[in-house]
Amino acid sequence: MNKIKDTLLELIETFVVSFVVIFLIYKFVASMEVVSGSSMEPSFETGERILVDKVSPFFKPFKRGEVVVLIPPNESSKHYIKRIVAVPGDIIKIFECKVLVSNDIGQFVLQESYLAPDTCTLGGTLLRDGRSVRLGFQEYAVLGDNRSYSVDSRFFGIIARKNLLGRVVFRFWPPAKAGFLR
Repeated sequence: MNKIKDTLLELIETFVVSFVVIFLIYKFVASMEVVSGSSMEPSFETGERILVDKVSPFFKPFKRGEVVVLIPPNESSKHYIKRIVAVPGDIIKIFECKVLVSNDIGQFVLQESYLAPDTCTLGGTLLRDGRSVRLGFQEYAVLGDNRSYSVDSRFFGIIARKNLLGRVVFRFWPPAKAGFLR
């Protein structure tokens, strides 16, 4: 009887410790997300599973062009996948279907090789056509790759660093598209 009791206690202990370890990894190290919606097509499609790195942003700042998972303003229960197009200190402007960025280096049209060549980026209600917006300390602008069907900084505004959950580093579903992101 004692052997069964000891085995049962050991099994319960193993489950509890495993649960705590998995919870801590999910909360602080990395998490799995499921892509929902067409805002990042063709780069990411509904149903794909991605791994989000939550640790490296504390050691390496987010860069323009990186794909991130974020919590949109005023919707704390949702997670969006978007691409960073402007970083702290940048001035961003949408003009003549292009994204223009100005910073200490100069002004340039954002080169977006992940978009179809004929993609037209239009402004929205908060990031309007022809209007410049300067990003403050720890502020980012994000856009979806499928510009016609994306709710992004054009509509919900600039994202605070605290709302960026992490960078997308790996796609593991479907298996045919599995791999690290560049």
